[in-house]
Amino acid sequence: MAKRHHYVPVTYLKGFTHNDGKLLVYRKDEPDKPFRQQPKATGFERYYYSQIAEDGTRDDDRFEQLFSEVESRYPNIVAALERREATFPDAPHLITFVSLMRVRGPGFRDMVELERANTVKTTLQAMVETGKIDPPPCELSLDDIVVSIDPHQSLLAMATALSAIGELLQGLHFDVLHNATAMPFLTSDNPVIYFDPNKTELQIQPYNLNAEGRIELLFPISPNMLLRGRRKPVRANIGHRNISDLKFINRTNRLICRFGYKTVFASRPGFDHLISSNAAHSPVPRFDEIPDGNGGVINFVQMIFGPRPDKAKWVIR
Repeated sequence: MAKRHHYVPVTYLKGFTHNDGKLLVYRKDEPDKPFRQQPKATGFERYYYSQIAEDGTRDDDRFEQLFSEVESRYPNIVAALERREATFPDAPHLITFVSLMRVRGPGFRDMVELERANTVKTTLQAMVETGKIDPPPCELSLDDIVVSIDPHQSLLAMATALSAIGELLQGLHFDVLHNATAMPFLTSDNPVIYFDPNKTELQIQPYNLNAEGRIELLFPISPNMLLRGRRKPVRANIGHRNISDLKFINRTNRLICRFGYKTVFASRPGFDHLISSNAAHSPVPRFDEIPDGNGGVINFVQMIFGPRPDKAKWVIR
């Protein structure tokens, strides 16, 4: 059997299991067909982090070993947060864990590969229009050309993005909100959520921020705990507070469903309508061409909520 590379760590998903040790898994493509599954059996792709060397050999373990070093600290972090500790030895590794969770899954990697495929096509279009290359035969158009991107490119992009997200998180203070209601928090395959809280819920677009403006970050830790990050007030230690506001819990779960990329996870039934009503859209890139004033265009990428586009599969021949 091909090696399973989990983009949602088993140690994370274990926190959302029911008494039987299983999750309720909702795939956004078929939200009306949830099923129960053990954490080790979901949130993975075969050889997802494998790299092919120049000599043709495949390294299946390099990224997995890196991730496991961070994941091994996570149970201690959760235990400390359950004890409502404001500071503890593994606290700095929480930032690393959250940062990795933002970039290691398909929600990030697909965006990188789609963006680079779009760049290839727009560059090709510009070269045809300027006469640098011949146009395709008359029976074809540039729209008929399928561009696939080597997945290694999105692996490389993870490192750059990880640094930027880590810097963003370092500028936030964090509270753990302890759920005092009977309504559990959900989670997803894309559980790191941040946005401009000045926007209404319907106006929110994923990961679009004002450089100096407010930010709200949400990260479900368990059905009973949610990490929230904000820019102000500045505070070094982790705060703890109970949350019994059902409106806030429901808003958070709606956002978790919207930010989920392919899959939403629940600890118990009762969320079918909520998940189904947010299943048609996920965080995806939108590509716009803006005139540069010199007769050319600038490719502009913005994250929006929309249908997940098909991504051409990279095939080594």
